[in-house]
Amino acid sequence: MDIDKKVTAVIINYQTPDLTVRAVESYRASYPDLPLLLIDNGSEDRSHQVLQSYHQLTPALVQFIKNNRNLFHGPAMHQALQLITTDFVLFLDSDCEITEGGFIERMLGLLESDARNYAAGKLAYMNKRGYDVAQNEKAIPYIRPLCMLIERHLYFTLPPFLHHGTPCLDNMRQATAQGYRLVDFPVFDYVVHKGRGTAGRFGYGLGFKSKVEYILNKLGL
Repeated sequence: MDIDKKVTAVIINYQTPDLTVRAVESYRASYPDLPLLLIDNGSEDRSHQVLQSYHQLTPALVQFIKNNRNLFHGPAMHQALQLITTDFVLFLDSDCEITEGGFIERMLGLLESDARNYAAGKLAYMNKRGYDVAQNEKAIPYIRPLCMLIERHLYFTLPPFLHHGTPCLDNMRQATAQGYRLVDFPVFDYVVHKGRGTAGRFGYGLGFKSKVEYILNKLGL
């Protein structure tokens, strides 16, 4: 499968160059010829120089964008989708490490098998506030964007990714309402996710809103 003209990968960094380097190196080891977009989300450390060095080494394959401020993860994902021209986009969290290749080809095959298939990755279920719940008639199907392949053209028929603890929630709620499908894929057979790499160090930047959402969720509202 000739995927280099169909898929671009995206890794977004905010002041975690140690994690991002591991993600990039593992990605390059499995997919040395697949396009990659690196976004530095307003870091104030050495991230700019580290990420830019990948672009300087292989400018035809690695694009680098430096934001002057932290847009936060969801808006930076939206930014990437506006910049990329391939039909499919793979989002890989900076705290992920690829342990085995071949998964992008499989995910792409799933999305291309049906025009209604919108996103592939680890499927979960959320309530309206973005908290994990068991599958039920009110639960919102949700693909975790830690390692997620999406069809770019379908994305622009939906609400954009947002600054939120679950940035794809509104987007995927509407995707399901419009008849698009979210496809479960065993990403953890191929990827190790360290978990909360950026959020664990710096939080989600949601401030008081996050506390309110937490309390309302606990109250079942």
